[in-house]
Amino acid sequence: MEKINNDVKQQNFLELFTKSTIPSDSFERTNLILDDQYELAYEGIMDAYNAGLYAGLIGPVGVGKTTLCRKIAQDLDRGFYWITFSDLIRPSSLIGSFDPTLVFKIGYSPKSFVPGPFTLACLEGAVFLANEMNRGDEYVLNTLLDALEEKRLYIPQLRTWIKVHEDFFFIASMNPVELKGTRSLPQAVKDRIKVWCTLKYPSRKTEAKIVQVNCGETRINRETLDLILDIISTCRTHNLIEKPPSIRSSIGMARLIAARMEREGLKKADNKFIAEIAGLVLPHSIEVLPGQDPVAVVRSICYEVLGVGRD
Repeated sequence: MEKINNDVKQQNFLELFTKSTIPSDSFERTNLILDDQYELAYEGIMDAYNAGLYAGLIGPVGVGKTTLCRKIAQDLDRGFYWITFSDLIRPSSLIGSFDPTLVFKIGYSPKSFVPGPFTLACLEGAVFLANEMNRGDEYVLNTLLDALEEKRLYIPQLRTWIKVHEDFFFIASMNPVELKGTRSLPQAVKDRIKVWCTLKYPSRKTEAKIVQVNCGETRINRETLDLILDIISTCRTHNLIEKPPSIRSSIGMARLIAARMEREGLKKADNKFIAEIAGLVLPHSIEVLPGQDPVAVVRSICYEVLGVGRD
């Protein structure tokens, strides 16, 4: 009986897996507002592509770097691959590795090799995003050099060079060097990226548009949105906050407020209501100075902006 149940579960999994698989060249349209800095960065990166150059994006976490890169891949009608660099990423994370089960059956060959996202992008002529590139180890980043300069990629597991597709496009995204965990990008890597665009936290007008677009049908009124942005803006200039909230936090607050208003049948969110939502979203979306309590900092900001929330 247990074996039958396991077989049924496996069959259900395979059906759901097949149904839910997303091809690399098929993804939802991005909700990107091409205003101000986003339009400038978009045009700069597209010009880099047309000129046969690679591009880089510099900006804090959560300003829309990945979304912008997805938009570019969509408009170029290319597949989109990416990897987020950290100390855990190894060359095999980019290039690929052998499947032990297949190696046991057919030995070491291309048929038993599982290509990594960088290899797939090189072969398919896709857009590859090296996300948070300046958090990666130098010896891992050196894996990219030949592909970016010589248009060829060495796969050490197969002892083979492959030709990089002529449509392949590389974008690096980086956090500002003053953020924790970042490193200076090796000069050899930096030399291969010729076009650099900088993104900051967007203007209030642009961020309001981004929040409204990403709230979908659960829209909030302008007064409530303004109070959300007042809180977020105060967080970004507060002297006790090292890492301020991103656009995702603005969107999260707006969507949570809208959902709770709908559940409770409210037509308007008062200041106490907004402060409660801020307390649910912001304390874990920010990093404060050592010795400071993020919950207390958020309460203090809500009291400053809304006149409530300190207790």
